[in-house]
Amino acid sequence: MARTDPNKPTTVRFYQLGLSSLEAAVTGILTKAWEKGMRATLLTPGPDPTRYWDSLLWRTPADNFLPHGPDNGPDPDRQPILIASSLNDQNGATLVVLATPQLIEEPANYDMVVDFVDGSSQEDLAASRKRYKQYRELGCHLEYWVQEPNRGWSLKNSTEATQG
Repeated sequence: MARTDPNKPTTVRFYQLGLSSLEAAVTGILTKAWEKGMRATLLTPGPDPTRYWDSLLWRTPADNFLPHGPDNGPDPDRQPILIASSLNDQNGATLVVLATPQLIEEPANYDMVVDFVDGSSQEDLAASRKRYKQYRELGCHLEYWVQEPNRGWSLKNSTEATQG
């Protein structure tokens, strides 16, 4: 729970997946975070998915190793990218990347939260709208990004933060 500027609202970015897999999108975000020197937590829904993501990040991206480790591994506090099934602030993350859709109860503890949405699922889209409204009520700055045919991202909506 590290904030670079506690006076700025948390930004919550929703990425609506189209052509890319969740794995490709997550590794892309984590690569950019690592390149910017950010500390991140990749939040998974449990121990088995944590092991899956740990294994995946040892192989992906193929051209650029991402230093990471699971929260139950050695020195979790030293991991630039911590893979965890609960938010317990072991590495001082400013960024939380969600490997599964869920609401972060206290987003103000972080600079940014990244939430992925399956654009082909009406159920997932409806659930993301609910989380979007909840984050707005918590005073977050919201951004909604949609994947373009070239696999790039286009900002479709952005809101100013409100008082929670």
